[in-house]
Amino acid sequence: MEKGHDNYQIMADQARALFLKEDQDELIQKFHLQADSSYLYLRFLDGIYRIERNSGYIHKTTDNELYTMDNDFHTAMSIFDYLCWSREDRQLSGQWISMQNIGHSYHNKLMEGNGSSFKKWADQFAEHTEELKEACEHLNGYKMPVGDVSYIIPLFDELPVYFQFWDGDDEFPPKLFTLWDSNTQQYVHYETLYYILPMLFNRLQELIENG
Repeated sequence: MEKGHDNYQIMADQARALFLKEDQDELIQKFHLQADSSYLYLRFLDGIYRIERNSGYIHKTTDNELYTMDNDFHTAMSIFDYLCWSREDRQLSGQWISMQNIGHSYHNKLMEGNGSSFKKWADQFAEHTEELKEACEHLNGYKMPVGDVSYIIPLFDELPVYFQFWDGDDEFPPKLFTLWDSNTQQYVHYETLYYILPMLFNRLQELIENG
């Protein structure tokens, strides 16, 4: 295994260990989770995830399929940060701000606009606006009147993202932006957004490809 993968596995294992230290009954009450003696159940995007109560391992199902093990680093970091970091007094403000305004760090422009590391997603969504709208609606997105495709999409039950896409033309390339509630860091760390967004974009692309 490459060193980078080793580091990812270490971080995922640390997040899992943090979850196992939590009072799971308190988590169930805090997030109104379904649970049984073996698992906690959590919705993330359009999937239902179950977490083994004695090990922290995660299983996923979508579209009423059987659960399968999900060992993805992004999944572990996103779910465990949401469960273990969210404040007791968390509350959405209703005010949308950019990642630049949340992060105030040197890498906070990587996910926004042209020239970002996620420009590839804007390029992939280009000329697929109708399919992208359908994908956002599949994720229970709430349509907004901005850009060519604009939806407020629930990630977890309590945490949304404002997805905005402008298709390109002969003069301008396609653009992709995300806005976040100004209280997002009451739910997850800023760095966790970098794990959540690739999962969102990947899922949108899967839905577009699958029709």
